[in-house]
Amino acid sequence: MHFTQLLPANDCMTEISQIVRSIEQTSKPFPEITDYPNEPGIYAFSLLAGSNMNNFGKSNQIIYVGIAKDSLRARDLGNHFRTGRTGSSTLRRSIGAVLKSELKLTARSRNGTSDRRAINNYIFEPSGDERLTTWMIKNLKVGYWKDLNRMNYKLLRDFELKIIKHFSPILDLDARSKHLNPLATELDQLRSICRTEAEIKL
Repeated sequence: MHFTQLLPANDCMTEISQIVRSIEQTSKPFPEITDYPNEPGIYAFSLLAGSNMNNFGKSNQIIYVGIAKDSLRARDLGNHFRTGRTGSSTLRRSIGAVLKSELKLTARSRNGTSDRRAINNYIFEPSGDERLTTWMIKNLKVGYWKDLNRMNYKLLRDFELKIIKHFSPILDLDARSKHLNPLATELDQLRSICRTEAEIKL
């Protein structure tokens, strides 16, 4: 049983409302971020006004929700927005799969081997990976809720799921909620194209 199941329903809803409000109030484009917390928490990426990602997002739509169990700064600024980190960022792999043709991306094995995990966690060739980062910086904003109490990881995951269900991010492939995403199958297919290419290019 998750701890949230032990909380009164009103308390749980209040916490969720606070998380949603914080994400919305802190949401900024990457160039405008002057400080970013080192605490754990929940974050959400959305498209800037005027941006779109084909069928996978329109202006101001939240496209991805995730958690940072140690540091929001390390996870978002040091991973998702950083060239060379695609192999450890589901967000980068999904955006790259959706914009593969537009950004002229070529997928590669994460470590150059045929290991299944290295293929599944594919990367893009360096110049393409840089184009992906440039696109993300120009088109995305990110907001967060920081967990000042450093709650139990399972409880943080439980709140993450509730926030995913609240925002319905179109890049959601979380096993707990992907059945709610109408484009999950299409996104899986696009990522499969990248995995196949990574295997062929060995």
